Amino acid sequence: HSGRYLNVVNQLTPSGYAIYADDHRGHGKSDGKRNYVDYLDQYIEDEKVLFDLIKNKHPNLPIFMLGHSMGSMIALLFTNKYKSLLKGLILSGTGTGAGEGTSKTLKLIVRGLAKLAPKKYINPGLKAEKLSHDSEVVQAYENDPLVNADKITIRLGWELMKFFAKFDPITHSIKLPLLIQCGAEDSLVKGSEDALRNAFNMEDKTILIYDGLYHEVYNEIIEEREKVLNDLSNWLDKHI
Repeated sequence: HSGRYLNVVNQLTPSGYAIYADDHRGHGKSDGKRNYVDYLDQYIEDEKVLFDLIKNKHPNLPIFMLGHSMGSMIALLFTNKYKSLLKGLILSGTGTGAGEGTSKTLKLIVRGLAKLAPKKYINPGLKAEKLSHDSEVVQAYENDPLVNADKITIRLGWELMKFFAKFDPITHSIKLPLLIQCGAEDSLVKGSEDALRNAFNMEDKTILIYDGLYHEVYNEIIEEREKVLNDLSNWLDKHI
C-alpha cells in the first residue's frame, strides 16, 4: 500500500514535486475484497480517475507514473492504453515473469480454479525477508495490518499470470522515456538486465540493476536506498 513508500515522497517533495499515491482497490485503506479484482483493467480505470484528478489540479505540469511490483504491471497496462498522457514511466520491482517463489504447482492451481473459485484465497508463499535487507522494514511489513500478502485470490493470481503472457506486445508498444530500478537479488520476479533491455524498444530507456539488492529497492538499508532514490530524482530532473 502507498503508506509503505514514504521514502520516495520524502526524496522528491523537497525539490518541488507533487506526489499522488493511491491504494489499489482491495489493498491498503481502499474498499473492496482483499487482493481481488475481476480484471486488471479495473485497476487501469481507477488510475485514470486519479490521473484526471491530478491533471485538473495541475493542468500545465508534466505527469510521470511510478509503479512498483504489481503496480509496475498496472503502470505498463495504463501506458499501453493511454499512450499520450504521461511524460515518462518509472518501474521498480518489475520483471519479465514470475519469480522463483512462484511454483509450477501454484500456477496450475491458479489456472485450474480461476473460473471455479475465483475468490478463494491461496498463500503465494512470499517471504518478507526477501523484500529488503533492512530488518526494520521487514518487521514493519510483517506487523502491518494493511498488508495482506499472505493471501491472494485465485482470480488476481490468474490475472497476473495472463499479464506475463502478453508482456512483450505491451512493452514493445510503449515509446515513453523509461526508468527501471530493480535489485539484482530480487527473487519475486525474474528478468535480467538484458531481458528487460530487450523487452523495451524506446530510445530513451535507463535500466538500473543494483547489485545485492532485493525486491523493494526504495526500502533497502539506508546507504543503498539513498543511491537508488538519488538516481530516481536525478532521472526525473533530466526529464521534466
